[in-house]
Amino acid sequence: MEQGEKRSIHWEKWTAVGTVVMAVCALLTSLWQGYTLQQHNKLSLRPYLEFEANFQRMPDKRISFELLVNNNGIGPAKVTQMNIWLEGKLLSSTHRIWPTLKVAAPTDCLGAGNVARFYKVDDQQMVIRAEEKCLLTDAEYQKLQQQLRIELTYQSLYGDSYQVSWGEPAARG
Repeated sequence: MEQGEKRSIHWEKWTAVGTVVMAVCALLTSLWQGYTLQQHNKLSLRPYLEFEANFQRMPDKRISFELLVNNNGIGPAKVTQMNIWLEGKLLSSTHRIWPTLKVAAPTDCLGAGNVARFYKVDDQQMVIRAEEKCLLTDAEYQKLQQQLRIELTYQSLYGDSYQVSWGEPAARG
């Protein structure tokens, strides 16, 4: 350039660069928003399975007992794996608990439910039940409390895995 010559600013180039920078910023903001929305949705649909044990000692000293699984979360849960240990043995289903325990009550009136299933929000499922004419003796109840362990692995709609268990780890074989 010569000394007396004026420099001209090319506004078209600066406008194009500014437009590209703004477009990249908008794209990054949209990607970040999509990621945070997905994380929010995962938390908004998180299931929470937990066991609920209810028992009552009757006047004749026998015990009514009920073990339930509740979905207290805000999303559905699908049980993907169930492990049941009693007396150190791995059982194939909840229906094997009463025969393995060898209770004095007739096993045809003792209840057992299908726990490996899909749980809606606020859904509840019986695991085992002994009530009315199928009450447990104190020794049977103590054995059940000390030797039964149940572990459930379940998933949310997003495929995130969680675990819940009932019973003492020592009950596991």
